[in-house]
Amino acid sequence: KGHRLLLNGKPVFLKGFGRHEDYPGTGRYLPPSVLQKDYRNMAWVGANSFRTTHYPYSEQDLDLADRLGFLVIDETPAVGLFFKKTGLQKRLKLCRQYVQGMIQRDKNHPSVILWSLANEPHSKRPGAVPFFKKLAELARSLDPTRPVTLVSYLGTGEKSFEFLDLVCVNRYFGWYSEPGDLGRAIPRLSRDLEALWRKFKKPVLVTEFGADALPGSHSDPPAMFSEEYQAEMIEKYLEVIRKKPFVAGAHVWNLSDFRTAQATHRPNGMNYKGVFTRDRKPKLAAHRLRKLWKK
Repeated sequence: KGHRLLLNGKPVFLKGFGRHEDYPGTGRYLPPSVLQKDYRNMAWVGANSFRTTHYPYSEQDLDLADRLGFLVIDETPAVGLFFKKTGLQKRLKLCRQYVQGMIQRDKNHPSVILWSLANEPHSKRPGAVPFFKKLAELARSLDPTRPVTLVSYLGTGEKSFEFLDLVCVNRYFGWYSEPGDLGRAIPRLSRDLEALWRKFKKPVLVTEFGADALPGSHSDPPAMFSEEYQAEMIEKYLEVIRKKPFVAGAHVWNLSDFRTAQATHRPNGMNYKGVFTRDRKPKLAAHRLRKLWKK
């Protein structure tokens, strides 16, 4: 309603993370003990929510969210969609199956508060808007009780936000752009959030932000890939976000480090944006978040 996200009629601010199902030795499977550890870690830093990046999580995961009172943005496996005419109808059919399967399976979980149709689609092509209109209509027909959104890297260029309920954006100013320069990155974030509100007049969620930090790497002054830089970037983002009444939530990317494809910017084939290590030990950023979120 207006610039707020309401839970049982009262404003709520989402504090939390994007997560992945990944752990040493088991890969893309979280043993029950590790799953419980993730929830303890989220509670320890003061989080109240997470997004199922970028696929529906196990039913055991949502059972725990129900029991422990966490709020969940449930997301389909539609990641990085392209909208070239070739194969577009096949992709639409597949995404309709994603939406239908997710909602039918998870609609009775009280922890689920929001349906996300996709993560970072390449929406500049003409076919994107009718594509997402059809998916949004399907989601609302299956469950008229929850808001519907998608997560974009485009921001004001995401035309589908016009007919969705919330504006969700991933922002990495100070990392992928303005690398190492928070003096330029943070003012850009502020301007970007203001532009989103002016255009769409809907609650904004910053659904991803963060920086890689190699565990045990330290720097003074803070430099990229150090734990200090990750902690400072997260803190400065949250300072900006708290000053914007129309921002209804902030999810740090990521809860824990995770294995990914090898690349020149992925040391050891890892994404080190977790505030906890892959084996769930806290970095400096986790302690910083606890100070900010447990007030």
